[in-house]
Amino acid sequence: MRPMKRAVHIDFHTMPGIDDFNREWDAARFASTLQDAHVTYINAFARCNIGFAYYPTRIGIPYPGMKGDMFGDLLRECHLRDIGVSAYINVGLDHEQSSRHMGWLRLDQEGRVISGDRTGNFFRQLCYNNPEYRDYHFGMLKEVIAYDPDGYFFDCMVLKPCYCYHCLKKMQSLGIDANDPATNLRFQEQSMIEFAEESLRLIGPGKYYYLNGMDYARVQNLDTHIEIECLPSAWSYDYFWPHASYARNLQRTVLYMTGRFQLNWGDFGGFKTRASLEYDYFDALCAGVGVSVGDHLHPARNLDPGIYRTIGEMNAWIEKLEPYTEKARFLADIGVLVNLTSGLSESHQGLARMFGELRQSYDIINENMDFTPYRVLVLPDHLQMNSQITGKFDAYLQQGGRILASGTAGLNETQNGFVLPAWDFAFDGLDASSSSYFHLTDASDPLLIDMDYNMYSDSGILFRLRGISGSGRVLAKYVKSYFEKHWDGFHGYFYLPPQKETPYAAAAVNAAGTIGQISFAVFRSYYRAAACANKILVKQCLELLLPDPLIRTEGIPSTARVTATGCAEFVLLHTKVTYPEVRGKMNIIEEHAVLEAGASVELRGQFEEACLLPDGKPLAINQLPDGYTRIILPRITGYQMIKLQRS
Repeated sequence: MRPMKRAVHIDFHTMPGIDDFNREWDAARFASTLQDAHVTYINAFARCNIGFAYYPTRIGIPYPGMKGDMFGDLLRECHLRDIGVSAYINVGLDHEQSSRHMGWLRLDQEGRVISGDRTGNFFRQLCYNNPEYRDYHFGMLKEVIAYDPDGYFFDCMVLKPCYCYHCLKKMQSLGIDANDPATNLRFQEQSMIEFAEESLRLIGPGKYYYLNGMDYARVQNLDTHIEIECLPSAWSYDYFWPHASYARNLQRTVLYMTGRFQLNWGDFGGFKTRASLEYDYFDALCAGVGVSVGDHLHPARNLDPGIYRTIGEMNAWIEKLEPYTEKARFLADIGVLVNLTSGLSESHQGLARMFGELRQSYDIINENMDFTPYRVLVLPDHLQMNSQITGKFDAYLQQGGRILASGTAGLNETQNGFVLPAWDFAFDGLDASSSSYFHLTDASDPLLIDMDYNMYSDSGILFRLRGISGSGRVLAKYVKSYFEKHWDGFHGYFYLPPQKETPYAAAAVNAAGTIGQISFAVFRSYYRAAACANKILVKQCLELLLPDPLIRTEGIPSTARVTATGCAEFVLLHTKVTYPEVRGKMNIIEEHAVLEAGASVELRGQFEEACLLPDGKPLAINQLPDGYTRIILPRITGYQMIKLQRS
């Protein structure tokens, strides 16, 4: 299989009525432009979400007026230049066929096949249980298979309930209550998996295969890799990090699929500046994953030379780093648990931002994965306990592991007590308050003042230390407000000042120093409110549970990110100092930030020497008596990679 790196995802969704369609199309020039841009792999159009095929299909609808065989020609020319090609096939949208075959569509509970913004993409979607649609899809798939591409990218596999005749009959035969949305949704997911499995049997082994839109973990055994679709202007810059932190533990090959667009897919006139695109490359390097740049091919022209000159310069730079990055894996102290069945949420986005600012190195893992590589497990906010997770905790704690839980995540499955006796706290019930406060017992951090801080949380627990004197350490006390937000017939209670401390803890660590518990959904709260006191509270918990983290820094602002990847021979230290600026409704990167020389990073471990990459310039390091190595950073514009040779 051709290596999937320095990739490009080429959208080509073409509305009917382009009278000069593929006027300037030249497959050899197309492939040469990619080759000159150091691109090694592309996703390219076989069938788009409008429903047109870009090869002479006998089953589907080729674009009216198309000259030649666009997909076949580009595949041939790319292969001549050793560029891999996955066939893009939209299996969730097909508006040309949907207009002709309304019965192929998902039906909502109100009997509608069309809803939402009809100038968008997702106002109607195909049903994977419709036999006619399935015949159409598998017939066209066989046509594409005959071209022998390197892989297949199935797009828009969006999970939604369906109440069409075929789904209702099948659910009825299986004894499934179709009117229960959650049950219907599980049935639809299984139907999509079976659809993907049947497609893969036709495709056969030895090909890349990716189901875009499906939960990474649910289709781990079908996907060959993961492409994290994230246009930051549309998805937000907080979307990428938790998804990368999870994906790299599910598949060996992971790509950050960003885009050159200012706003979103289909933005023909948008280029978000070179600095902005470079920032996404920096993020990928920091997270230990590869890069794919999204582009949209103009229906009458060829690839834009200016865009690919820029991509080419960036790819040439990252190619020089690949002898090191391809050997390295992300180094993490902390394992953040997510339920296999629930996926990522606002809590994980808030955690990712907070831990990035705190320089905490973490992976996101599920209950099927190994807990033992991590020195601390974090159970965020609303993690649901089950026997598999609980069964691993005893062994994990016995080998020296430590746990930090927040919100209801430390509770047992019935949520009437803590999951293990090791928690060693008194549980006093679920907390229904949405207007509570906490008071840190140590407010010496220069970012704080000594006051009651709002939790900005609408869910949590009430707990306290056991016994009259208690055992363990309270880091923050629970403070109740005078009122809850409510209407009493005269007033709407909006102004809710803190009243007094309670016997409860807002955060505490047990007497053994092995388990920390925060009473509220601190990570979701941070995503929604970004309150510095919440971050300081988590920081203080981790200082007790993980006193010697992988990375310590001095003189580096919270907007920067410092991570490490490595192998048996060396560690790569990544320092990214550029960050987005809010401009109106947008987050924008127009130029790179600069970190002046003199800031320091201390990395746990002993190293012989260090150098800047890719030029190899030596960098002085100091061995510290507590087992760390100190690196004094040079002046950094945007991003810098430093290689440290292990002793």
